[in-house]
This record gives sequence, structure tokens and C-alpha cells, in this order.
Amino acid sequence: MRELPPLNALLAFESVARTGSVRAAAESLSVTPGAVSRQLRLLEEHFATELFRRQGRGLLLTHAGNAYYQQVSVHFEGLRKAGGLLHRSAGKSVIRLHSFTTFATRWLIPRLTSFQLAHPAIDIRLTTASDWDDATDYDAAIRLGSGDWPQLHATALVGNVLVPVCRPTPGRKESFRPDSLNKHTLLSVRGRPDDWQIWGEAFGVDLNQQSWRELESSALAYQAALEGQGIALAQRVLVESELQAGSLIAMEAHQVDCGKLTYYLVWRENSLKEASLRLLENWLSKNG
Repeated sequence: MRELPPLNALLAFESVARTGSVRAAAESLSVTPGAVSRQLRLLEEHFATELFRRQGRGLLLTHAGNAYYQQVSVHFEGLRKAGGLLHRSAGKSVIRLHSFTTFATRWLIPRLTSFQLAHPAIDIRLTTASDWDDATDYDAAIRLGSGDWPQLHATALVGNVLVPVCRPTPGRKESFRPDSLNKHTLLSVRGRPDDWQIWGEAFGVDLNQQSWRELESSALAYQAALEGQGIALAQRVLVESELQAGSLIAMEAHQVDCGKLTYYLVWRENSLKEASLRLLENWLSKNG
């Protein structure tokens, strides 16, 4: 592998190529034009290649110089952006947190708000999606599963109890029983296709003859239930506020605890941000 060129010479080259002027480069680097010219000569000697040619009082990149600039300019721009981010985050630990959209809006965000007030030196940057993608880049994430992911530290945050819920209209209050579900539309969620099957098997309920409506997310299913459009199978922890307010009612005697299959806060083992992640983990666990 060839050695890197002198970095001061590389900095001078990038500045002259970007500004088109030795004088402008010298001003931006707070050095003299002569110092910039010397650095350019050093770089040309390093590569044994002419990088600039004179045109009048200015300099133009040669073919080789232009090709080299196109390669290195991308990295200089990356360094500038990284420096900008560092300045904006000075004194803060940044945690890039990824979550399922419904879980974020109904459970996570209120707890993050209080966490940020308690820990102002930690900056939580939340992203969400309806489905999990293994290619997602994150410092920490909310995952739904059994908690067994290789090389990931995982902490369960909530219990995952499935329960049918609906709007408490007079007719539904009277017929809100497993043996009367065939009178209603059941709301299913595209990303959670097995929930109703799990619930049906737990109580010996045949759901093959049901009228179904599929929705994109749990949030939409819960909203449809609130609007009286059918019965949703809810993760109880995500509809507690509606149950307490009475805008939804639950089939209380027919709930399924999914045990280890629940929501976890996860991060990669040996994370450099572990101290901040532990604070977040403790906060979410205590405020679950």
C-alpha cells in the first residue's frame, strides 16, 4: 500500500482546486500564497505528476489533477459534514433509536420526552417504520420477538397481552363474546398476520368463517376500532389509555399473554455508547 501524501499538501490541493485560486486558498487556510504554492509542489513531487498548469494568472487542473480532485473532494466534504455534526452535538451523547411506528407513538415517545428532560446531555434521534428491516442502522432499537438475537443485548420493556377490543356501542357490549365474533368484522394487521390465530387457538375459537379487513399497521387497526369499523386484536399495553377512558372496551376474560414474545430494547454488544444506553434502558424499564 502506498503511503498517504503529506496531509498539509493535500489540504492545499483541495482548497486550490475548489476555489480555483492560490490566493483564495491561502486566505481560507490562513497561510501565505507562497506557502500554498510550496505545498502544491510537494504534492506533485510525491506523485511525480503535474496536477495544475498555469493559465494567465490562475491555475487550471490537469487531466490527472482533475481526476484526483474528483476522488478526494468527496472525502473532504464528508469530513466537513462530520465536523458540523460534532459541533452541533458538542457535549452530547447521540443515540440513534429505531422503533416500530405504533409502539413509538403510543408508548415510547411520552417516555422519551421525560427521559430527555432528565438527561439533557443525551440526544435521542428517533426513526420509525411499520416493519423491521435487518439493514437498519441504529445505536439502539425496539424489536418484537423472543429476545434471542445473536450479538445483541436485549431487555424486555412491556408485557405483550393480546385482547380483542372494540368501540362500546350498545349492540357490541351485548355480543362482545368469542361465540359471537362471527357477527362482526375482525381487523387484521398486515405485519402481524398470526395474532388472531394465536388468540383463536388459545380459546378454541374457529375464525375461518369470519369477515376480515386487513390494515397496514396496528395504529390503523386501533383507529378503525375506535371508529366502530370492527374488532381489533390489540396489544393491551398500547391501548391502555383508550380502555381507561372508555373509548374502547376489552374482552377481559379472553386475553392471551405472549410471554417472552414481546418488545425489547436492543443494542449491539460492546457498543461504545453503552453508558448512555444503560441510562435509557433503566429509564424505560422503570417507566414501563
